[in-house]
This record gives sequence, C-alpha cells and structure tokens, in this order.
Amino acid sequence: MQKRPRILAAGTPDAVDALLKALRDEADVVAAYSVSEALARLDGGGFDTIACNVRFDESRMFEFLQAVMQRSPANSVRIVAFRAGDSQLSDSRRNAIRNALEALGVERFVDLSQLRAEYGDDVALETLRKMVLDS
Repeated sequence: MQKRPRILAAGTPDAVDALLKALRDEADVVAAYSVSEALARLDGGGFDTIACNVRFDESRMFEFLQAVMQRSPANSVRIVAFRAGDSQLSDSRRNAIRNALEALGVERFVDLSQLRAEYGDDVALETLRKMVLDS
C-alpha cells in the first residue's frame, strides 16, 4: 500500500480551505495559521511537502520560508507557494513574488486567482493539486 503524502498547509483559513478542496482527500493535511505554529509542527517532522500561502500569517510567508531553509537542508522537503486571493496581481508583482521565491530556492508557485480568471476554478484547483502532490 502506498503511503499517503503528508502536507503542512501554512496559510490563512481561506487558503487552507482552497488547498483542502484541491487535494480532494488525497493527502493528510496538517494546518498551521502562524509562523510559530508552522515551525513547531515542522519540528515534529514527517512532512513530504509544505504548501505555503503568500498571505500566511499577515504576509509573513518569506520570513517563514527563510526559517525553513535555515533549519533543514535544501530539498529535504518540497515547498509549494501559492496565492489563493480573489484579486488579480499585475504581471510585475507576480514576477516579483516568483523571483523572491526563487532566490530562496522555491521553484513552485501557483497563483490561483490568475488561473481562475484564465481557465476557471476546476483548472486552478487541479493545477494546485498536481503541484502539491507531484513528487
């Protein structure tokens, strides 16, 4: 029997709900709503992926991700950053987020609002699901 992925969902309640909807009960999800809570949960180990929302803990995603990178060797856990808000970002803001994530070593970023606007909710959630579950 294949082991179910264990995901740390670090985000706002709305972002965690979007992630749960996307994953369709295909993973064990542990939610954290603050940086300190997320880091404490990570100390317990056993996560395959961290899915972190841009607005996590009052927009402290970068602070959290930097702490994660300092605590564990690169590539020890996959990180997916995502944006779940309804408002559209300009291309320059989206690129700035993507560039900052890449500087931290995070290569996976999903902007759900952009995907929803272009392709609809189903495609946006399926894209997030694949990014989080893809090994």
